[in-house]
Amino acid sequence: MTSDGAVTKEVTARSSKSEKVVAVYGAAGHTGRFVTAELVRRGISPLLCGRDERKLDDVAKSTPGSEVRVAKLDDPASLNRALDGALAVINCAGPYLDTAPQVIEAAIRGRIHYLDLTAEQASAAATFENFAGASEAVGVVVAPAMAFYGGLADLLSTVAVGDWSRVDEVRIAIALDSWHPTLGTR
Repeated sequence: MTSDGAVTKEVTARSSKSEKVVAVYGAAGHTGRFVTAELVRRGISPLLCGRDERKLDDVAKSTPGSEVRVAKLDDPASLNRALDGALAVINCAGPYLDTAPQVIEAAIRGRIHYLDLTAEQASAAATFENFAGASEAVGVVVAPAMAFYGGLADLLSTVAVGDWSRVDEVRIAIALDSWHPTLGTR
């Protein structure tokens, strides 16, 4: 534990962003475990980030090439350390209205890209409203809702628009016949 109360457990030091390293905040959660497994499958080294060291250690046991970094949302210094050396962070910790602002701010400070997997419309809207200027100013992408419907809607819109030079508005409607949200989503 450091003097400021943050816990950082690094298996190997990462000194540059040249490696394929992606931080996963919420790596010990339901969705975080899927994201982490997919990163490993693709040859990308995950930084397992989150609030609970014990749970992160459990994930690390089955995640080759991973590194555990504990970071609390109310501790910007611990978030900075957790994301240090990453090319991007994928936020898998919901509810996103409670987690996204702090993780985005750390990503912007670290000049790394931010993605999240929210299905929370209010969080996605707040992300665009509150962070578009700051992310553009430092040259990083801040993209909420890149799973569930957001990413798919973007791809479908791009195909539908084709070679048009301008579009005033795109509306996407989604209908579900069932959905079993995780505790974090609820």
